[in-house]
Parts: sequence; structure tokens; C-alpha cells
Amino acid sequence: MLTAGAVASAGIWVAPAVLSLESVAAATGSCLSPSRQVDFSRFAGSALPATFLSDDNSVTINFSIVDPWNRQQAGYEGVAWNTTLNGLDNPVITAMENARRGNYVDLIFRFSTPVCPSFSLVDVDRSTFSWEDTVQITGTNGAGTINPSSIAVGGAQVQVNANTVRGTSSTSSAAGNVGIEFDQPITELKIRHQDNSEWTAFQWIGIHDFYWC
Repeated sequence: MLTAGAVASAGIWVAPAVLSLESVAAATGSCLSPSRQVDFSRFAGSALPATFLSDDNSVTINFSIVDPWNRQQAGYEGVAWNTTLNGLDNPVITAMENARRGNYVDLIFRFSTPVCPSFSLVDVDRSTFSWEDTVQITGTNGAGTINPSSIAVGGAQVQVNANTVRGTSSTSSAAGNVGIEFDQPITELKIRHQDNSEWTAFQWIGIHDFYWC
């Protein structure tokens, strides 16, 4: 029996192997189509528990909130919204009241197994004399701090550095949403919502569903 190599060396044309995108992804370790691993709608109307599992029960996730200035609005402390916000269903909400420039609230997710998450930030925007959402997204693992590999801003914000977006206009549409991806495994995700103004209005953002391969 002639092998492909032997046939080629004999000068006989051999049809090349066809590589699918999936096979390339498997060979390179990349992830072309991550699947949803945490659907926050299962917590709709209630606060995220301190510990919960991914949808397939393979990853334990610990959730906590850090609020140094006590700016978190009661009733919005990591609650999975019971309806849609900017077109996305049941995002986990954090809200601040009477925040000043530099005040922030951290939402922290710790994963029992390193993951490369992707997700959406929801309703990151700005209203003159009311609020100016600024959101910093960082991951950590044993090697140190990791910034997102991709930040896809909508039409109501700008990216100000490697891990931070800031609202520029007010919207209730998908323009207020920001796509976030990590291509390196992380064991902790920190989402810092802060005010970038001296205005003192009520302001909120959401986090919509985790995907990874």
C-alpha cells in the first residue's frame, strides 16, 4: 500500500487534507465558539449566592462584593435582574448611589478551575450632571494580573486603557453593552464599577452570562 508520502514522492498528485476550523482550533488550543457556562437567568430576581456552580457543574464559582465607601444601593447587590437591560436578559446588577469621583464597588468571581471567560458588560454609559460609568476589568492567576484580550465597545463608551471603559453618552440600547474576552486562563475576575465624576446620582451596570470552552 502506498502512503501519502510515498505517492507524493512518486510524483503522483494527492488531494491535500482539508482542515476544518474546529481542527485548527483543537491543534492550536484556541476557542472559536465558546459555549455558555453560566446563565444568570437561573438566579433571576435574587442575589447571586456566595458560592454556585457553572451550568454543567464542573466549576465552582465564589462571588463577593467589595464596597469600601458603602455606596452600594440596597436591593442591587449582585442581583440577577428579573427582566432585560439594554436588550440582554437577567444580567447581574451592581448599583451605586451618591458616589464621588474615585468611589467604586468591586464584583469578584473566583473560579475553582482556570477558565478563559467571555461576557458582556451591560449599560455602561454617561448622563451629563448625573453619572459617568467607568468599569475596569482584570483577571488574575498564579502568574499575576491579566487584562482582557478583547474589549468590544458599543456606541456609548470608549476604551481608555488596556482594561478600562468609560461611558460617553446615555442609552438604553445595545450601544451601552461591551463585549469582554480573555484568551488566557484566569482563576479570579474582578469587575470594578466606579464613578468618574463629582455628580452624585444613582448609577448601575450589569454583567451578562459567562462563556468559555
